[in-house]
Parts: sequence; structure tokens; C-alpha cells
Amino acid sequence: MSSEKIIFKNKKGIEIEAEICNPADQITHAYALFAHCFSGMDDTSVIDSIKRGLNQKGISVVTLDFTGISHQNEYHADHEDILSLTDYMSEHLRSPQILIGHSLAGAACLVSANRIASVEAVVTISAVIKSSHIRKLCTQSQDDKGLYDVALGDNYFKVTADFIDEITHQNIKEIIHKIRIPLLIFHSPQDEIVDINNAEKIYSNAFHPKSFISLDYANHFLSNPQNGYYVGNNIANWSERYVQMEPEDPLVTQHQTAVRIGTTKYVTEVKAGIHHQIADEPIEDGGKDLGPNPYQFLLAGLGACTAMTLRMYADHKKIPLEEVTVHLNHENEYLKDAEDTNKRTAKLDKLYRNIQIKGDDLTEAQIKRLMEIANKCPVHRTLENNPIIITNLLEE
Repeated sequence: MSSEKIIFKNKKGIEIEAEICNPADQITHAYALFAHCFSGMDDTSVIDSIKRGLNQKGISVVTLDFTGISHQNEYHADHEDILSLTDYMSEHLRSPQILIGHSLAGAACLVSANRIASVEAVVTISAVIKSSHIRKLCTQSQDDKGLYDVALGDNYFKVTADFIDEITHQNIKEIIHKIRIPLLIFHSPQDEIVDINNAEKIYSNAFHPKSFISLDYANHFLSNPQNGYYVGNNIANWSERYVQMEPEDPLVTQHQTAVRIGTTKYVTEVKAGIHHQIADEPIEDGGKDLGPNPYQFLLAGLGACTAMTLRMYADHKKIPLEEVTVHLNHENEYLKDAEDTNKRTAKLDKLYRNIQIKGDDLTEAQIKRLMEIANKCPVHRTLENNPIIITNLLEE
């Protein structure tokens, strides 16, 4: 998983850093804007864990460090920066469909949600929205630059007074009440920095559809990367229900199956009917191992056809077959009389198929017959029939 820095300007014309992390196959189905306060930790792998969980579902993630700790320039957190980053994404990528905010950035996402037309789902992680809790995190008064110092555990950063005023002086209940899009709330009962009562207030004031997931035994920063991966996976799975997940350049075909590869070696899209898969090569062969390699697809076809054929035959003949497992391997073997030649014909492809048949009431005769039927499966017959491959060039 690799990230790329992007630079955008906020409303005041100040350049701010963000990062974009795309799915490994470079095929984006949706975009998420993820504003977080994780950067004060010594180990920030939780951020990568969340991004990885989203990437695996085809969601590109643009991250904004709301604390400014990882930024090279002086940064003062402001909810308006989320809107500025949204404008950048709309112009250069795609407007965000998922808005994700952690801690104080969770409050920023809630007050920004209704101002971003493209957002189809909002997610908060350990969000703080109660005025009393927010003021506990801030110094008592703003400095001469109109900034507050915020303390999250041992981490300190500055936020604008405009932002604090926005989330404390406004009726946060009314703000949440107006968010009429799906909402997912994460919070830990053991969060010692932001009490779980904040999550309760968000949930009680939000309209359905709304969901709450308890992050049991996690701290405010989800310092165990497994927590981050859990959050990322749950956001991705939940989003599939509410977010329009469409690839930017979908693979379309009128044929039974189509495959497509771009410049990212060797990640290959496979579309069979309504089903999508990814084919790839192992890491040792220069790929990313994101999916089965071509021979594994071939073996899977033979194995699936074998198992289905046995199931159909057993059901038709009322044979007490409980389970079939087919184990397959492919090997290239040199012919014994051609060991010293490099000719292609000197190799013999062998497909090894090992079948496990379970059924307590099966007789030996029935097992023998099932093994005979395995050789009659359609894919087996096709492979043995020396099929002719006809290749045509299609015009675009």
C-alpha cells in the first residue's frame, strides 16, 4: 500500500498537505475523506490499517492530519479545511462520498456533512461533540492569534477559535438532526479522553439509518493496529449498503467473460457475468498477489466443475454424498526422451486432481461410480478435447 502527497489551499490561501491512498489494483469504486487526530502517536500504523481495510473494498482514501503534527508547515485545525479539501477532490479526483472523522475531526465532519452535496455516508470514530468535553480539551482562553491549544492525551496542537465556536456555540443537536444521510458511530467504552457519552449524544440525535459499533478495550487512539483494521473493514462493509460503489471506468462486455489489464503489473480485472474478480501473479514473480494467478483460475474451474458434477449426480441418484473437496495442482514435466531439448513440445502439462468424498453411508460401489463421474464433468471433457482457441482483434 503506497500513499501520494497532495497539496491543496484552504480558504485563507494557505497550502496544506494531505495524502491519497488508492486500492492496490488502482481501481476506485468510491472516495472517502478521512480527517483524523492520530498523528500525535509514536506508532501511526492504525492510520494505515484503516486505509488498508477501505482500499481492499475499492475505496480510495484521502487523509487529512487534523492535528497538523505531521505537516511541514504550521497548521491550525479548522472545519473549513475539510470543505477546502472537498473542493480539491471535486476538481482533481472525485467528490468524497464517505466522510470519516476521528476525535475532534469527528465533530468537524458532523458540522461539515450537510455542506458537501456528494457525501452519501458519515462515519465518526471516538468523536467529541459535547461542549463541556470540548472545553476540557482546550485552554481556557484563545491566544492573541485567535487560536486555542488542544490537548489529546500527551499530544498538543492548535485549532482556530472559529472552529471551537462552530462546534460549541451552535446547537450541535440541531446540526446532527439535519444530517439525513446514513451515519456510523465508533466509540470505545474505555476511552479515557473522550467519554462514550459523546457517542450516545450523536446516536440519540441522529435519524435512521444510524449504526453504533463498540470498540471494546480500545483507547482513544486505537493504538493496536488490529483495531484500525477492524474499523476500516467495518466502514467498508457498511458503506457497500449505502454508497454508490461504481468504478470510474467499469469493465463492460457482451461476452461471457472479459479481462482487462492496465499498466499496474500484473493486476488484472476479471468480469464473468455479474461477478468481478482480480487475477494477479505472486510477489516473487513481480506481482502483488492480490488474486489467484491464471493457472489457479484454471484449476478452480476444473475443481468447481468436478464438485458440482458429483453433487448433481448424487442428488439425481439419491446417493448419500455429504461433501466433496477437490485438491488440484498444475505441473510442467519434461518428457523423458527429451530431457536435453528446450523445445516447447518437450514439456507435458499435468493437472493433478485429488478428490475427497465424504458420506458415512456411501458404499464402495457408489464411491467408485462417483470417481468415474468426476471424469465426465464438462470442464474435464473440454480440457481433454484439445479445444481450438480462435483469436480476433476487436476495434475500439
